[in-house]
Amino acid sequence: MRASIVGLGLTALVLGYAAPVSGQWLAVDARRIGMGGLAVGLSGGVVRFNPAYRAVRRHAARPGEPRLTVPIPLGLVSFFEEHPISHITHDPMFNPDSAAFNPVEAINTLLHPPFFLQVKTPPTPTNDWIFTIGRDHLVVDLGQSRELIPVDQFGFGGSSRPIDPGVDLKGVRLSVMTWFHTEVGFQLGDQLLGFLRDADSAQHNTAYTISADAFTEGGFAPTVSYSGRIAGDTAAGFYVGAALHYYVGAGYWRTSADSAGFMTGDTIFAGPTPVTPVMHAVSSYSRVGNSVGHGIGGDLGFAYASGPVEVGFGINDIGATITWPDTRLDTLRYDQAGDSVYSKPGLRHTSTTTRLPVTYIANLGYALGKTTLGVTVLNSGRGTTIQVGGEQRFGMLAARGGVVRDQRKRMQLAWGGGVRLGSFSLDAAFATYGTSLSNERGITMATSVAIY
Repeated sequence: MRASIVGLGLTALVLGYAAPVSGQWLAVDARRIGMGGLAVGLSGGVVRFNPAYRAVRRHAARPGEPRLTVPIPLGLVSFFEEHPISHITHDPMFNPDSAAFNPVEAINTLLHPPFFLQVKTPPTPTNDWIFTIGRDHLVVDLGQSRELIPVDQFGFGGSSRPIDPGVDLKGVRLSVMTWFHTEVGFQLGDQLLGFLRDADSAQHNTAYTISADAFTEGGFAPTVSYSGRIAGDTAAGFYVGAALHYYVGAGYWRTSADSAGFMTGDTIFAGPTPVTPVMHAVSSYSRVGNSVGHGIGGDLGFAYASGPVEVGFGINDIGATITWPDTRLDTLRYDQAGDSVYSKPGLRHTSTTTRLPVTYIANLGYALGKTTLGVTVLNSGRGTTIQVGGEQRFGMLAARGGVVRDQRKRMQLAWGGGVRLGSFSLDAAFATYGTSLSNERGITMATSVAIY
């Protein structure tokens, strides 16, 4: 019985990751969030995806663009007041041994880190689960929670470049960027899907499993890039940019499980082992400090700026294939006699290749006087995000709004404003968001200080 409960608990945790994550498009300043996360006005977000914008920023400054933004993480203050970091390991939210432990709330916190203040938290299904149990009978009715169990494959992932320090000289830039790539995917088997979603009765000698694949890699990349204007002037110019990366991989890990879950016996809840865990997975990895991966890839970008209009298109990580020359393969299985999962050593010193997802971005911006409008389309390999937003300034005041189609193809809204006093501006923004564990939207509030 304990194994089945653990299996159900793990399944509930897995469901929390149904929504794709796109950390590389994370905005932390209220001005941008108030416009739906829009990257417009030569912001750092566009430069990250389009190398041509480094030259545009030098030659065509846009109105209303701050030089520096400092976020004010009110959400973290509120969160740590309720969950002191000194007692975090004993906090009921994160301690499965606590009677108050709620895996839905814990996973939602991980999916939406409390950096911003939560104005409205989307309700999560809290209706009672009904267990019908007999000596040879088991039915689990999850009630409204059944609708949250995905029928098809689900997952999240993407690539990011947290920092990219470098030096510029007449359009040529030398830098060393850090890079990370993560992918996670799950698929519930037909038997487990019927057991959880349709409340089917457990059958004898039947495997209830999921297939899963988890992957992560990271390192740094010495980079040489160029950006410049090839036609026109500062009033109307066409810009190009290109970057060549030599990827150095620090570590790599991947686990693929074709079956993970549990198998029932001849009689439900009878005998010494009525339920037996099932685990068969293969891990491939190269630990940090073992041997480095290596590969070559590049970025390409184009931009046009004429008066109040700017248009751009960029592609990242073209041909970025990483070779790991010394990887290890292990097999993970469940040992029924020892009642534990064990790792069986496999091949050593094998060569493995991985590929970074190609990212595309297209943007259109309009900035004239006190008005800023724009649209951005981003595809990072896990679906397309579309952002439309704008800003209107009235003296020392600014009003902002935006609409977003997220990777789940759901519409989200954003709005906000700011008050500018001299070279400083205090900004606030509100934005809706969807969580994978609720069909209703939540609302978050961001605050920041901008320096002009």
